[in-house]
Amino acid sequence: MSRRRGAEGRNALGLILIAVAALVLGGLGAAAFVLRPPPTDPETLCRTDAPLAAHTVILVDATDRLEPRHRRKLRAVLAQERGRLAQYDRLTIMRLNMRRPQEPTILFSKCLPRPPEQTNPLFENARMTQARWEEDFAGALDDALRSAASAGRARASPIIAGLRAVAADPDYDPSIPARRLVIVSDMLEHDPQGFSLYVPEANYAAWAAQAPSRAPDFTRVDLRIVPIDRPDHAAQQAAAMDHFWPAFFEAASVQTVSTDPAP
Repeated sequence: MSRRRGAEGRNALGLILIAVAALVLGGLGAAAFVLRPPPTDPETLCRTDAPLAAHTVILVDATDRLEPRHRRKLRAVLAQERGRLAQYDRLTIMRLNMRRPQEPTILFSKCLPRPPEQTNPLFENARMTQARWEEDFAGALDDALRSAASAGRARASPIIAGLRAVAADPDYDPSIPARRLVIVSDMLEHDPQGFSLYVPEANYAAWAAQAPSRAPDFTRVDLRIVPIDRPDHAAQQAAAMDHFWPAFFEAASVQTVSTDPAP
């Protein structure tokens, strides 16, 4: 009788151990499923199973040469905006294109991947993904700085055309809950064949009277202006910031506006 009870006890203990092992394995499997990264686009690294939650666009005006102090500011601004990103937020860096004003050059446009410490090594090489993102971001920064340093006196500064292109970008549409726009520029719009903020008494009313269409729609967009100082044109810059851009961005329905101090 005692042998039977001992055998039954061992069998019961074995069943308990099997059940515990099954629970442990099931728990590990569930944990692995929870930690499995969401599907992402291989080029942009943005999620394909959920809409984009936030998108920051940095528009760089390098149509005129940027001095060393300006380039230091540009580098700092890009680092600051990169630091604001949450996981899977998108960052796009554009450069004004004088030859094709309606098509700013896209230097970088990707979503920030999850940091390596929050990823599951069973499903992804997070360190490699993060390293690739940082390398591409650094390359875009170098491109922006290189073009900013090499530009000469420009024939045109198509700031408004660049803003229209940003507003029309399908990856930057109003369905995105959080949109941010950063403009690094001297803010001196200049079209040799049209409107120019270098002209005395140029203002929003004069632009609106001759513009072929209204200001672009930036509803619910938070705007940061990073002015590039031009000592030879300080009066025109002051007039533009007082009499043109506030009215322009109000017409564009910008949500908030902040302006950095000049370097």
